[in-house]
Amino acid sequence: MSRKVATVGGGLVAGVGFVLALLALALPWATYRLAVDVPVGDAGLDHKGKLAVFQVDLGWWYVVMLFALLGLVAWTAVAKGAAARWAALAGLAFGVAGMALASALAGRLASTSVDTVVSGIAMIDVRAARASGVGYGVAAPLVLALGGALLSVRTQRE
Repeated sequence: MSRKVATVGGGLVAGVGFVLALLALALPWATYRLAVDVPVGDAGLDHKGKLAVFQVDLGWWYVVMLFALLGLVAWTAVAKGAAARWAALAGLAFGVAGMALASALAGRLASTSVDTVVSGIAMIDVRAARASGVGYGVAAPLVLALGGALLSVRTQRE
């Protein structure tokens, strides 16, 4: 692979990964519905909402890992020689770990559903579901890491 192809291809793949990372941070990762039925009067509640990744339990770890990965990709883009290759290797490790963390967070979101009945007072129903940000969150770390790996190829000697 020539250096020019690696540079252009790595830049494009890293750019797509950056857009995916922005979408993962901007779009909600979960939606929830909270319903409270009170048998006395009209005191019931029905509320729907959305949660971003940093509002989800352990979501901050994903955000930190994503920013560390962005730093490693930037380091790969400007470094030369062995430093670029080591940054790309670390970026691949962070990309796989970020993808695994996003998948674990998505699994926790899908399994979060509570149906609690408080006898004589109220019935509380909380249901959570995954939203569109999860898919982008799973894809972004790996695409960023692959873009960084391609950028590291540009520094090899032919």
